[in-house]
Amino acid sequence: MSYIENLIENCNKAKMAKPEKEFVVENISQLDGIDKAIYIIEEIDGNCESTFIELSKYKKLKQRACPKLNAPSPVLYVGSSTTGVRKRIEQHLGEGAKDTYALHLKYWFRGDYKITIKVFEQPKEVLQIIEDALSYELAPAFGKQGGNSK
Repeated sequence: MSYIENLIENCNKAKMAKPEKEFVVENISQLDGIDKAIYIIEEIDGNCESTFIELSKYKKLKQRACPKLNAPSPVLYVGSSTTGVRKRIEQHLGEGAKDTYALHLKYWFRGDYKITIKVFEQPKEVLQIIEDALSYELAPAFGKQGGNSK
């Protein structure tokens, strides 16, 4: 199968895919045992312009690897993991290594947020297409589109 044929097949799978489970994180332990999922981190009742400025200022300090700046949005970040969602969310909360690209929220963010998890049983290539589509639709304030190998 050619690259383009494979890509089209994966796009069709992504178009039809529905989450096996979807929930808002109330306790980090809810993420135990979940390997493959897409997550959406959203600011609740905040000022997205101020939040954008705060991460912009923090990023300039170069203390931690912060994501790409896009434009102010109540959706802070859209991401995925295929190797363990809990660890990835912990990195975004600020519990990861300083050289891991993540939000590192505890170091600069003072508002309230919610994290929505969408669990999928799809190959990582299909999961990446679903993530990219959600990111395109939700226009998060931070982060890049496409997988790390792109």
